[in-house]
Amino acid sequence: MKKIVVLLIIFSFLLTPLSVKAEYYFNPHFIITDEEMTDYDSLSLVGIQRFLTEQNSGLAPLYLEDYQGKVVKASQIIWQAAQESKINPKVILATLQKEQSLVGNIFPSQKQLDRAMGYRCPDDGSCNVSTLHFGKQVDGAAWQFRQYLDNPHDWTYQAGQQYEIDGFIIAPVNQATASLYNYTPHYSGNSRFSKIWLDYWAKDYPDGSLLKAPGSPGVWLVQYGGRRLITSWGVLLSRFDPRKILTVSQTDLEKYEVGPSIKFHNYSLLATPNGKIYLLVNDELRHITTPEVFRQIGFNYEEVEPVVEADLAGYIMGQEITLESTYPTGALLQDNQSGGVYFVENGIKYPIYSREIMKANFSGKVLTAVSPEILDAYLGGLPVKFKDGELIRANDDAKVYVISNGERRWLKTEAAFDRFSYKWDNIITTTPQAVAIHPLGADIE
Repeated sequence: MKKIVVLLIIFSFLLTPLSVKAEYYFNPHFIITDEEMTDYDSLSLVGIQRFLTEQNSGLAPLYLEDYQGKVVKASQIIWQAAQESKINPKVILATLQKEQSLVGNIFPSQKQLDRAMGYRCPDDGSCNVSTLHFGKQVDGAAWQFRQYLDNPHDWTYQAGQQYEIDGFIIAPVNQATASLYNYTPHYSGNSRFSKIWLDYWAKDYPDGSLLKAPGSPGVWLVQYGGRRLITSWGVLLSRFDPRKILTVSQTDLEKYEVGPSIKFHNYSLLATPNGKIYLLVNDELRHITTPEVFRQIGFNYEEVEPVVEADLAGYIMGQEITLESTYPTGALLQDNQSGGVYFVENGIKYPIYSREIMKANFSGKVLTAVSPEILDAYLGGLPVKFKDGELIRANDDAKVYVISNGERRWLKTEAAFDRFSYKWDNIITTTPQAVAIHPLGADIE
C-alpha cells in the first residue's frame, strides 16, 4: 500500500543533491579499531621491507642499530618491535610518517632518525637523550602503545569519556583511539595519523557499494563520496540487492562522512504541507501535478506519516508527472516483431541491450509485448546501464569490471578483487555490447 508522508519542512531548502564530499574525512572519536591496533602479524618482515621499497622510503636500504645495539635493517627493527609489544607494524609505520615523514622521505637526516617516533619528545622540542636513536625510538614507542592498552586506567585519555582537546570535544569510542590521544594529545596530530593510515591501507569503495561493519546491522550506501544509512531492510529490498552487501572494517567505513539517511521505500508518495504530492523514484522526487493525475496512477490517501525536516535531504527534483506522462512508474515493453526490449518512463523509451541488464534493474517488473507502432510513439532515450556497484564481464572476455558513476572500472588483479571483499558469484556475465555502453573509468589495482 502506498503511503503519503506529510513533510513538515521548508521544501525548497531540501531539494538539493548531496554535495561531493572531500576526499578525506576525519572522525576524531574513532581512528582505528582495537583489533587493528594489535594486529602484530598484519605485515611480515618481508611485507614491511616491500612496503618501504614501494614507498621509495629512505628507510628501505638502511641498516641501523636496534635497541640492543645490533645492526640490522630498519624493517627488521620495525618488525621486531611489533612482535615483542604485539602492536601492528602498520601503526609503527604510520607513526614514523606522522612524526618525521620517514616513510616518504628519500634522504632522512640523522635528526629525523633520532626522533623517529617522537617517543619521549614533548612539544617543546626537547627529547630524552637516552631515546635519541632509531632503534630505541621504535622499540620504546611500540612498548608505550602496549602500556596504554594493557593499563588503560593509568593514562589521561580513556575510551568512553569526553575530553576537550584543542577546542574540540572528543570522546574516544575505543581503547585504540584513546591510546593514540595519549601518545599525541592533539587533534591535528591524530588527524594526520588518520589520513596517513587511510592513504596507506584503507580501501576506496566505488559509488554504489553497499557496506556494513562486522557485528553491526546497519547497511550503508556509498554515494557522492559519503555514506548513507539505509534505515530498514524493507527500504533496502525496494532498491538494492542484499547479496551485494560487503562486510568491511569499521575503519574503512569511518573514512566516509555520514550523509542523509535513505528512509523511504522506492515509489513512496510524499506530500508537503502546501498540498503538493511527490512520487519518489530512487533519488528523485517527481511532482504529481493534479489530483486527477494522482487518481489515474492508482494511489490513495489512506496513510499519512509525519517526518522531520532532514528526511528529504539528498533527494533531487525530477520531471513532473502530468496527464501526458506515460508510465510514470516505468514499464518494460517488448517489440512483438523484433523482440527488442525497452524501459519506458514518462514518454521516453530506453533500450535494454541484454537480458542481464533487464534482470539486474527490473526484476520485479512484468514484460509486456506491444506493436512497433506503439513503441514508435515514444521518444528515444539512452540505453539502460547496469546500476552502480554491479560486477560485470563480457562473455568473450575475462576482464571483470565494477560499475561506478555509470562507468566500468577494471579490477586488474585477483588481489584487487579480493581486497574489496567482492564475491565471485555476484559477477554478471553479459554481452560485449552491454558492457561497452559503460565508458571506461579508472582501473582498480
